[in-house]
Amino acid sequence: MWPKNGRENMFFGILFAVRLLVNRKQLIFIIQMKKFLLAVISMVTFATANAATSGIEDVQPDGGFNMGVMLGVPPCDDVDAKFAMTSLDFNWTLTSGMFNAGKFGQNGAIDLGLYYGFAPYSAGDYDFSQHCVVARGAFHFEFVQNLDVYAGMFGGSNLFIGDDTDSKPCIGAFAGAKYFFTEHVGVKVEFGHDFYKDHNYAPIAAGLALKF
Repeated sequence: MWPKNGRENMFFGILFAVRLLVNRKQLIFIIQMKKFLLAVISMVTFATANAATSGIEDVQPDGGFNMGVMLGVPPCDDVDAKFAMTSLDFNWTLTSGMFNAGKFGQNGAIDLGLYYGFAPYSAGDYDFSQHCVVARGAFHFEFVQNLDVYAGMFGGSNLFIGDDTDSKPCIGAFAGAKYFFTEHVGVKVEFGHDFYKDHNYAPIAAGLALKF
């Protein structure tokens, strides 16, 4: 058996080690994701109190093409950003209405797509730009009619172009939501995190969603 003081010392030692392993940016990302999920849950609870959805095929039909235009927080926070990270994303719905979700209708969709993000920076007399190019795949679920909630993974590369050119892997996860006001036009918000390096992918972005 551990002496009482020994157990307490081991417990506090484990807590201290965990604090060292989880850096500040990871904590910020977790807090952001928690706020986002709480907001989505609140919105879904309110909207579904007296209504059901007809299924995700309304917003993510098989073979559907979607495009997004967003402005996001520049990932490189240790230099001065000249402008927000501007991004374009394109995705194609591979399959839709994967299963019957009761009052949520025929739900579940999977898509694949591409993402490009651009951000200019200044570090004293040195200017450079970031070009993020990744492939993305996501699972979609429609809790409320016209509200598409999704999460997925991405993988690709970042190019940093200035006097010199450098490239770094970009691998991580993202989650977001799109709400369509009309059949083809809506708004979207996304949260992302790069597992390889914090400075590679916009942590928060929002903008326009288009469906064709």
